[in-house]
Amino acid sequence: MTTTVDWLTSLWQRSAERLERRCAGLTDEELFWEPAPDSWNIRRDPSAPSGWSYEYEFDPPPPAPVTTIGWRLVHIAADNWIYAEHAFGPGVRTFPDLHVPSTARSVLQDWQDSRAPVSAWLAGARDEDLEEPRPSHLGEPRSAGEVITILIDEQTHHGAEIALLRDLYVRRG
Repeated sequence: MTTTVDWLTSLWQRSAERLERRCAGLTDEELFWEPAPDSWNIRRDPSAPSGWSYEYEFDPPPPAPVTTIGWRLVHIAADNWIYAEHAFGPGVRTFPDLHVPSTARSVLQDWQDSRAPVSAWLAGARDEDLEEPRPSHLGEPRSAGEVITILIDEQTHHGAEIALLRDLYVRRG
C-alpha cells in the first residue's frame, strides 16, 4: 500500500524532473527575457547579499506583473529555501537574506540545491508527521503536509509557466 508521504514524494520528484527537462539548454538571454513591459525580473541590487535581487510582494499590484523565466526559477528556489528553513530548520533566514543567482546555470543549480532539504525531510517522514504543526515565515503554523503541498504546487504551476515562456521565447520573432 502506498502512503501519503510516498505519493507526495512522487509528486515532488516528478514535477522536478519535468521542470528540469523543460529547462534543458536554458540560456542567460532566455533567463532575463522580458515578455511584457515592466516584467518582474532578476536585477542588480548592490544592497543584496549576492548583488542581485528580484521583485517580490506578497500582494502584487493589480494586475499582477508578468514575470520572467529567471524570476520564476528564483521564486521557486526561494520558496523552497524559506519554507524548509522555517518548517524543518532553524527558521532564521528570510527572503532578503537569500543569495539570488544571476546566470541560467547558477539559477538552475540553486533551484536543485533548494530541493535538498525538502527531499531529505520527505525521505524520513511518515504519514503521521504530515499533520504536525510547523513554524511558518507567514506567521501562523502550518502542518508539514500543507508546507509540502504548497511547495509541490509552486514547482508545478511555475514550472508550467516556465515551459510556456520558453515556447513563447522561441516564437517571439
